Amino acid sequence: MAGTTMAKLLKTCVLALGGCALGAASLPAAPDTAALTDRQRHDIRCAAAFAVVSVAQTSGDATALALPPLGIRGKRYLGQIGAAVAAQTGLSGEAMHAMFDDAARRAAHDGAPAIATACLPDLDVAVPPRPAPDAIACVGLLGAYAEVLAGRGDPGALGRTLAEEAARLMPAAKALMVKQGLDSAAQAATIGQARETARAALSGGPGEIDADAFAQCRRLTASTPAPR
Repeated sequence: MAGTTMAKLLKTCVLALGGCALGAASLPAAPDTAALTDRQRHDIRCAAAFAVVSVAQTSGDATALALPPLGIRGKRYLGQIGAAVAAQTGLSGEAMHAMFDDAARRAAHDGAPAIATACLPDLDVAVPPRPAPDAIACVGLLGAYAEVLAGRGDPGALGRTLAEEAARLMPAAKALMVKQGLDSAAQAATIGQARETARAALSGGPGEIDADAFAQCRRLTASTPAPR
């Protein structure tokens, strides 16, 4: 299957999976998957569960948020599985679409968070997680994002919240820097560099900041006591 065709297929699959709710009640007739191996069925089920959970995470579902962020890694896993199954079976784009769509509906019906949890070891092998950002990196990311929004005029509720979250993490960031033996001047320079790195990545420059890193920083903030 040509690369552009697969890319369009996977984009369509992601959009289709995004319409599935965690509590889907009814199931349409399943497409014929007799030609698939047990392993391929397992991989498709995992990919579909990751997609359903990632959508629920963006809407703030508490059960989904108990799992690691799946927006970026889950999408990459879906791409790998889709390409592999298409190459191994020769199935058409329409057949692949139908299988992923059906798998997502069934995962939602059967409990996508539980399925995704059981599939996490597969995800870790196929798309290894990057180290979670620490408080220093998160102060830079959240602060830079708040500055970007403020630079547009009115930062809005999100911009104000991100600025507050960056300030809330600052004591934890300073504690890390103290452990590293940094004095006040070096601490200020380190925070400045973290913000500049995040700002460059947010503006399309070099860097590896993605939606999962952003979600991890906001989780870290939520678990950090507010300064008194």
